[in-house]
Amino acid sequence: MENEEIGIFEAKTHFSEVVDRVMRLGRPITVTRRGKPAVDITPTKSGAKPRMGRSEAFAELERLRAEVPRMTRQEILDLIDEGRSGHG
Repeated sequence: MENEEIGIFEAKTHFSEVVDRVMRLGRPITVTRRGKPAVDITPTKSGAKPRMGRSEAFAELERLRAEVPRMTRQEILDLIDEGRSGHG
């Protein structure tokens, strides 16, 4: 499995969240500069948490679901059509 990659600007802007994600998932994130890998942010052996258990994963999904606005079927189809036509 390849490391997740993020740009250096995003890493700088959201550094705390990036560190939290590395610790939570226990996997490195590669920071890129101009699209090329520059550095890896890796968890330490003592700081890495084991992978999420089933109940933690469901709780995280519920948290994310609460953040995403509900959409009707028609709104979703409209967005798909908009993406296909290239207009935004």
